[in-house]
Amino acid sequence: MKKRITRLIAGWLVTLLLATPAIAASSFPDVGEDAAYAEAVEVLSDMDIMVGDETGHFNPDKPVTRAEMAAIICRVLGETENLPMDSSLFPDVADCFWGNGYIIKAATLDIIKGYEDGSFHPDDTVTYAQALTMVVRTMGLEETAIALGGYPGGYIKAAEENGFAGEFTASPEDLLMRWQVAEIIFALFL
Repeated sequence: MKKRITRLIAGWLVTLLLATPAIAASSFPDVGEDAAYAEAVEVLSDMDIMVGDETGHFNPDKPVTRAEMAAIICRVLGETENLPMDSSLFPDVADCFWGNGYIIKAATLDIIKGYEDGSFHPDDTVTYAQALTMVVRTMGLEETAIALGGYPGGYIKAAEENGFAGEFTASPEDLLMRWQVAEIIFALFL
């Protein structure tokens, strides 16, 4: 898994390096060129990791759901085809739910977990601790996070030590907006 992630990140880095000089103005009317997160949004959009809505807006201040975070993580890993559909893993994620395949794939990769009652709560807004936990697992750093104290502090510390905790201040229980998730994910490619 680590070799696969390393190769994937190397491929994305090449894409990033090739795309970065071309970034001049935001393709989203709601992301100003001078926004601190503008480059992150543009690069992730170009890589089809985070996309805008049907009106062409990015909605930087819109909360990210747990299902959306699972989809973003799957896109980072290149796991977007032949996604399994299964409502038996999490009873609150129906087969017809748009994010079912992403959630199930991320769960089978041990990136996400549900709650103690077996539910996933796909429409809940992802917290800072939950997002960083998913990213730490994606990067193969869970053992490090556990050694640093486990959830949530150890995962946050592992993300900070590896440079992908975001350039903003957040508490573990803070709900994340799209611009914040863009910063976290973009940092994986730096």
